[in-house]
Amino acid sequence: MNFIKWVVSSLRTKFLIMFLFLTIFPLILVGMVSYMKSYNIIAQKSYSLGQIQVAQVRREFDDVIHDIKRFTEIGKKESTVEFLIDKQNTAEESKSILGIIKLYRESYQYSGSIMNIKIIGLDGKAVSEDRGVHQLDREALTEPPFVKLLDQPAKTLIEPIYKNSNPALSMTSTIVSDQSNEVIGFINIVIKATVFKNILQDTSQKTSSTTQIETETGKILFLHPHLTKTLSISDKKTIEENKSGYFTQGETFFVFDTSDLTDWKFIRYTPISVISKEANEIRSLIVLTVGSIVILSIVLYFFITSRLILPLRTLKEKMKQVSQGDLDVHLDNMGRDEIADLGENFNSMIMKIKALLTKSVNEQKQLKIAELRTMQAQINPHFLYNSLETIIWMAEAKKSQHVIEITKALSHFFRISLSKGKDLITLEDEIDHIKNYLTIQKMRYQDILDITFHLNEDILKHEIIKLTLQPLVENAIYHGIKNKRGKGFVRIKGDFTPEGYICIDVIDNGIGIKDEKLKDIRFQLSQGVPFGKDQGGFGMVNVHQRIFLYYGEPFGLTINSWYGSGTRVSLIIPAERGY
Repeated sequence: MNFIKWVVSSLRTKFLIMFLFLTIFPLILVGMVSYMKSYNIIAQKSYSLGQIQVAQVRREFDDVIHDIKRFTEIGKKESTVEFLIDKQNTAEESKSILGIIKLYRESYQYSGSIMNIKIIGLDGKAVSEDRGVHQLDREALTEPPFVKLLDQPAKTLIEPIYKNSNPALSMTSTIVSDQSNEVIGFINIVIKATVFKNILQDTSQKTSSTTQIETETGKILFLHPHLTKTLSISDKKTIEENKSGYFTQGETFFVFDTSDLTDWKFIRYTPISVISKEANEIRSLIVLTVGSIVILSIVLYFFITSRLILPLRTLKEKMKQVSQGDLDVHLDNMGRDEIADLGENFNSMIMKIKALLTKSVNEQKQLKIAELRTMQAQINPHFLYNSLETIIWMAEAKKSQHVIEITKALSHFFRISLSKGKDLITLEDEIDHIKNYLTIQKMRYQDILDITFHLNEDILKHEIIKLTLQPLVENAIYHGIKNKRGKGFVRIKGDFTPEGYICIDVIDNGIGIKDEKLKDIRFQLSQGVPFGKDQGGFGMVNVHQRIFLYYGEPFGLTINSWYGSGTRVSLIIPAERGY
């Protein structure tokens, strides 16, 4: 029966997932296609509208230029020609020219945009609205506009200038004699820039776009710094080589057109975000619709799975954690069905396993401590026997002072060994314990043994398990220095590690250990099994196991040795301060 329920639940889950795939994915696909289609339509409409708008700006500029260009006809009037040809009697001609200018101003729409009109002869003689008849410096006629027009008399030059500190445009044309077809002078018209800026400003306000104008020489009228930095070399080349068109660069859309009247380039740019605003609104609607359906489907899925699948999945995850060694897991049951009963049984089973494991660990721990204390008791009588033998030998040799010294050291040695039954003592007491031990040993090996200490005094107040260092020093003497000819030394160093632990090194220059035996010692340290007293390493394994039992990883012993040179045994313990 339970198997049938499980099969039914699995099938329902599979059908639900299939339903999600068959509904969500098609909706997303339809939404993407709809967005792309609408975006293309809106973008094409924006492109066409942009071309129309930039063409409209170009036409408005052309209307202004065309209207003002009619003033160049003043140069063909008889009074103007006589003024330029006649070298002396110029007063009447100049009055006639100013009268014609006034007449033209009253006749044309954009005459109010003209700041000044000037007639200039090749000899520098000039007449203008603002100065009347006057004489120009001949060097003024060597400036680029006049020189260029002498080579191209049919051309009209329009360039940006400043008139009385105000931006303006200078329109210059040649005056040609009908009789000789030679240039006899120039007409210069200064146009206010405001008439063009107003056109650009109105366009920007209506379309949220910016328009820039470049003359046929590449000079920029009404400079827009942002736009000039945006255009790349390839984009500028595209604009120069084509009369009109559009392109997109980065987040900006460009439309350009060229005036047949002035050869000016009208460049209009609009942020892509403005063009795609409508498409983004459609996209948002599509995303909102699809997202709502997806969320509704997911909520439905979790509602069903929470009732059918989630309890089993949770139980599976808890069992996986237990299999990895985590016995602190607990399953919270939220129902009254068979799965809830299974969860209760699972919790009960974990509690029983933890109780049995804790009992087993405590028993093993106590057993291990008892074994280590037994090992410690086995070591002490052996040392006492050797020490008493040394005292007897010295007494027989009538070395009373040495007898007193070694007996005093032995007394202090066992006082610290007992330590009122405490397992932890300060490093200072442990070092004193070693010094007493070495005092006794130096009596026996005074000709071959040299002992030095290099300790950071800050570590001396920290705690250590008692009788930890003495077995290491004993190994250095009995298995290192004793087996080597010549005088040996033992260096005991202690300091903090970069991790904040305490490291104590016992270094000797004894015979060292061969590589094969060193591998065996390291293996036995990792396994916690001593070699036996006849092989050495008995006390070292004992020390390592005591440290590991009290502190756990990464504390204990590490050993490095170089055969024929010596051995270094390093003890790592936590920096726990004694009180």
